Amino acid sequence: MSSPSQRSAQFILLSLFVCSVGNSAMIPFMGYFIVDQLGLKPWHISVYSIITSVLIMVGIRLSGERIDKGARIFPIVLMASMGLAFASGLMSMIQSYWLLVVAVSPGIALASTGVSTMYSLGRLYAEHAGLDLPRYNARVRMMTSLGWMFGPAASYLIAAWLGNLAVFNFVFVLAIIGLATTYFTLPRDFRGPNKVAPSSGAPKQEGWFDNRPLWLAAFVCLLFSVAHILCSSALPLFFIQEAHLPIYTPGISLTLKCAAEVVAILASPFVMTRLGRRNALYVSAACALLAFAVLHQTNGLATMAAGALLEGLYFGLFAGVAVNFMQGFARGRVGRATSLYMNSLFLGSLIANADIGLIASMLDFRAAIAAAGIVMALAICALFVTRHGDAEADA
Repeated sequence: MSSPSQRSAQFILLSLFVCSVGNSAMIPFMGYFIVDQLGLKPWHISVYSIITSVLIMVGIRLSGERIDKGARIFPIVLMASMGLAFASGLMSMIQSYWLLVVAVSPGIALASTGVSTMYSLGRLYAEHAGLDLPRYNARVRMMTSLGWMFGPAASYLIAAWLGNLAVFNFVFVLAIIGLATTYFTLPRDFRGPNKVAPSSGAPKQEGWFDNRPLWLAAFVCLLFSVAHILCSSALPLFFIQEAHLPIYTPGISLTLKCAAEVVAILASPFVMTRLGRRNALYVSAACALLAFAVLHQTNGLATMAAGALLEGLYFGLFAGVAVNFMQGFARGRVGRATSLYMNSLFLGSLIANADIGLIASMLDFRAAIAAAGIVMALAICALFVTRHGDAEADA
């Protein structure tokens, strides 16, 4: 691979990392800001989250379709960085819940489409430059995980030291850095595969719902996401209220999980090469069931640490493999496959967050962890059905 191609590949990773840090510094902070700064009820968080998530899913789908139709990718990523700058800049000047819902929420949704677009860009550029696809896809996914390791911690530290509004100033600076990184480093004219409309005598172009194996693969990712969020969202309160562990336990658990997750993402190309994508997901699911079993029985810091490491290993392996698995069903529509992958994660998060309150209210947070195991067992069954799909998904 030539030196310019190598630099471009590295710059794609850099741009994605900056984008992920900015998004992760703002998105998880908004719920705390709504309650602590604006003094509103928790249900206001739900309304904001639902609106934002729906806008994100619509934006991701539209951007994926544009990529598959041969649109230039650079402007899409640039607009995503502008969305984050707009949202954070507006919140640093005006604090209003209705402004948050009407104007800031679309800005955050636009910013979130940048991650999905960068996933598609990474895959397409790796094919163009002759890179090792599984390895480069794993590095692309790792940039997101690294960003989410630093962003939320930084935003809450800044809020504790300088106040809530300083977080938006911080995110605005990150957004400007992201704009500069995108503008000066990403390839300007790189496009997705151009899908020209067929003539009257040509075969009909495949529609959005025609690729059933792709949708089944997305359903697998949806179940993985539901199981992951059910467990991870229940853990902080479970550790403190039900397992009676120290208040600092959730922080240690998250640190251990993220460390194991990065290691698993880096190892995912090797696992895929040895086992294939589908079998690698079976391994991930088996680790998940073991992690949920250990966490469900947590009664001390040792079992918490073991469960957190297993949780990071399974989710890191899933994160490193799932994008490649979904794109194996793409049939040339990489943007569509990537957008479906990202939307399955967002939809899974919505479903899980809606369910966890109900489960915890009726039973407890330990039951939510058990429910995650049930959902993961369903994911294994759905994964088994995908064996009749495209052969590339097994590679």
